[in-house]
Amino acid sequence: MEKRMYNRFLLVKDNFYDNPAMVISAAKNARFHEPENVTGFRSTCVYHEQGIRQKLEKILGIKINRWDTDPLLENGVFYHGFAKGTKKEVPGVHADYPANDITVLIYLTPDLPYDCGTSLWKHKRTGVTDAVTSRDAKKLGMTLTGLRNELETDAKNRSKWIEVDRVGHVFNRMVAYPSGVFHSATNHFGDSLKNGRIYQTYRIGVDWNTHKMKLA
Repeated sequence: MEKRMYNRFLLVKDNFYDNPAMVISAAKNARFHEPENVTGFRSTCVYHEQGIRQKLEKILGIKINRWDTDPLLENGVFYHGFAKGTKKEVPGVHADYPANDITVLIYLTPDLPYDCGTSLWKHKRTGVTDAVTSRDAKKLGMTLTGLRNELETDAKNRSKWIEVDRVGHVFNRMVAYPSGVFHSATNHFGDSLKNGRIYQTYRIGVDWNTHKMKLA
């Protein structure tokens, strides 16, 4: 990403699905896997409730101009995040790509601790808060590859980051932010498909010129 099209924001909406039990049923009946070369135990299919694209446009106040249906592009897939067991994952700080998309999460596990939500981060040494560009690297006197490698190396070391914002885990809560902001799960939970942290991710392409939210 060479040009950041967005202003940073963090949007939270509770009671997102009208019938969350139906969505949870779809998640529990889905098949999960972890593709090669990526992190995350995810469903092999997407789930798009009828009218969901229009609903997201209304909540986000923006025109969606790319709506993927390939599960590999993660628009509507379910995820499991485990804190223990053979599938244990330490949530790494990262940006999603394309960075000028919007990432939307829906928390689908009832009664989890509040600290199983989502955190946004700032890298301590470099001060970066978003997916880096060649301009960021130049300011820091680094190559872009070198900067990206440092961020990747530090991704799972929380001592290298400052937590900028945190959204608590609440069942059926929607969280949205520009895909390029550095973020992670605050914590995962459980050790199996029966008790793990279940959430759904939408990754959507948008026309930032249509954004109706008044952002500084």
